[in-house]
Amino acid sequence: MFRKNLAKATVACAVLFAVQGAASAATVSCTGSGYDISNKVSGTSNCAILAPLDGNQNDNLALINSTGFFGTTNWLLDGKYDGLGGSTTDDSDLFNFTGGALTGTYSYVGGTPQPSQVMFVFKDGNDTNLVAYLLQSPYGSGTYSSPFTDPPFSLEGNSVLHGISHITVYYRPGEGGGDEGGGKVPEPATLALMGLGLLGMSKLRRKS
Repeated sequence: MFRKNLAKATVACAVLFAVQGAASAATVSCTGSGYDISNKVSGTSNCAILAPLDGNQNDNLALINSTGFFGTTNWLLDGKYDGLGGSTTDDSDLFNFTGGALTGTYSYVGGTPQPSQVMFVFKDGNDTNLVAYLLQSPYGSGTYSSPFTDPPFSLEGNSVLHGISHITVYYRPGEGGGDEGGGKVPEPATLALMGLGLLGMSKLRRKS
């Protein structure tokens, strides 16, 4: 009974994981009637907002790739510039960040060969959703400011600007697979799901 329930739970987790990613796999333009947040990060060539605009999604590798930001479904995770409301941490191998929740700077430190594509994903909170910026190659230094303005987001009360909670760097390797990012260990939720799947397969194999 335990093996059967475990197998069912594994399948259910996998389905839920896939559905969660697919449910949010759409983006909308960073420009529209009365707003343009495409220029909030310098040195970029494209910008996209995850729909719906009030979805408040947390970014993770599965969601990013299921959405296919900028036509790409094989992004790799480099790291985050985190805690912009207080004590900050920067675990990106490709970029150094300075600044806070409203404005700041970035500079490429990844070496050569450079990744073929790099994307910054900005996260806030309630009444907003992820905003992604595709960087122009070759990568150098630039500035950022919060894209969480009203409009396009319908912020509560009289608020016209929200601060950034973190910036995540995603990339694709350069020619010949060269990059200095190296990728990061999968997030705990992803590891747990993978573990459940392997355990379930092992149990089913033993039973057969």
